[in-house]
Amino acid sequence: MDITDKFLPNEKFLKKYDDITIDGKSGFSVVVTNLRIFMANKYEMWDIQTDKIDYLGRAFIPRFAWWWQVIFIPMAMIMVGNPALFALFMFLSVARQYIRIEALIIGIYSKEWKISKDKETLDLMSDNIRSNSIVGLMRSDGKQILDADNISGEEITSLEVTLVGENESRALKLAWMFAIVSFLFYYLGSFRIGTGFWTFLFAATAFGFFVLHRDKRKTNEFRNVKAKPGWTLQAWCFILDFMNIRFIEANWSFKIFDTKIEARRLGYQLCSASLFIGLLFTHTQASMIPLLQSICVGVPLYCAGRVLAGIPRNEWRMVVRTAGAAFVALIIVWPCLALIPLYETASVKIPKSYIQGDSGNGWKNVMNEHEVVGLGLASSSFVLYADDGMDEEENQDGFPALLFIIAIKVPINLEERDMLDVLDKQFKDMAIEQEINLDSEIDKGSRITKQGYSTQYSIYNGTAKTDEIGLGGYNRSVTEGSESRYIGEVWKAPEYDLIVVAMGIAIISEEEINDQTGIGTIDDLIDDAKDLIPNNPNDTTDTKNWLELLELIPEAVCYDTT
Repeated sequence: MDITDKFLPNEKFLKKYDDITIDGKSGFSVVVTNLRIFMANKYEMWDIQTDKIDYLGRAFIPRFAWWWQVIFIPMAMIMVGNPALFALFMFLSVARQYIRIEALIIGIYSKEWKISKDKETLDLMSDNIRSNSIVGLMRSDGKQILDADNISGEEITSLEVTLVGENESRALKLAWMFAIVSFLFYYLGSFRIGTGFWTFLFAATAFGFFVLHRDKRKTNEFRNVKAKPGWTLQAWCFILDFMNIRFIEANWSFKIFDTKIEARRLGYQLCSASLFIGLLFTHTQASMIPLLQSICVGVPLYCAGRVLAGIPRNEWRMVVRTAGAAFVALIIVWPCLALIPLYETASVKIPKSYIQGDSGNGWKNVMNEHEVVGLGLASSSFVLYADDGMDEEENQDGFPALLFIIAIKVPINLEERDMLDVLDKQFKDMAIEQEINLDSEIDKGSRITKQGYSTQYSIYNGTAKTDEIGLGGYNRSVTEGSESRYIGEVWKAPEYDLIVVAMGIAIISEEEINDQTGIGTIDDLIDDAKDLIPNNPNDTTDTKNWLELLELIPEAVCYDTT
């Protein structure tokens, strides 16, 4: 279609602009005449009289359309359980908000158009439109006055207009407040509490306020005005006025490679980057320590930026400013340093030199589990060692034996009585799980581990009520009614905040007739069998693995897993 066919008799062509993006749609051409502006692509065309335009504006608008956000946010919510995909969609959502381009806004009474192109093209287009008519003129009676003399006769060199910038601090404070609340819900979620929705909700709200703060800052920079003071700054100025101290704005900056760098903003950006990296590692490692360390690094950087921003001013004011910043950094950093040891995780193991497999003493490490809650505030470890009673050639080498070692990390100091309660509970749980009868306690006492910890232990005689012992996928067949021994031992490792509970089971005697006939034990068939057959040839006793089990427990070592 030839637009010139639509020209009026006195209408003249001024300029044509191709490959223009309007309202997020590309492929537009814009034609400016002395009377109108045409905007058209393959599917639509707009014809606007320039003297009917109410306003022209310049703004930064998102590079990508709003409907991308409708895709990214729900996808991020769906992928909360997958950290990688969740981070990807959140990053795309953030990028969509932060990637902005400059636009020329043309507005009439009922509609506005956002035209995007390079800055030079937008400037030229704006000048073309303004040169055609007085934009926004409301005609009534009379006619336009296009030329007039200054009534006062004075020469006008400039017309000053006072512009008040938008408040930036309020949006930023709200953003950080919601970010902190979001992290608190995230932290509660690490205790297996379902707080994922609230974490996401407050994180999204915080992100929205961060975007709002950025838009306000960019608007103030574009208009070249200072931000409107917030309540905190107003209160600070009031205090200084009351003390007859002149307020001096802290805006010292320096240049690197012709780039102006503001000390205050640099400190804030370094602090934010440090916190973001710490939060990222906290999430990936399920540990609070990286975030606490990042706070210890970021806060001093932020305070240093605030101090340097005060250059130049009187020495005493710089001293006071430095002391105040140091005090703020101290009251934040010191508690973080004190909290770091509470989040150091630990576990327990028996050195490999004592777990030699079938080629050695027959003991193997068959199961390891480690669980952390509260981002490292508490944790538990479970290790299972076993000897199946067979050598590497599958020949009988004693009877099966199991050793369970449980390490519980708690941020409180348990007394000896509490430790024995823990042992008693674990012992009863094991007896129920392994289906054993604890007949009698044959020994009780204490000893010292390889690391020098004092232990409390109890040894019981027992009888197997089932034909196998083990846990999970590791089970070993035994003869029902076999004589067995059980040991429970507990000790405390204060420097690791660990309570270690070791529980061992070892078969020491079986009756071979069970394996041959499949019927019950002789004791079940004949009353007082031991009196009738004092030296029962079918009874076998072998305490080899039981003695090895007793020797293994003190060799267990606690170690840091942070």
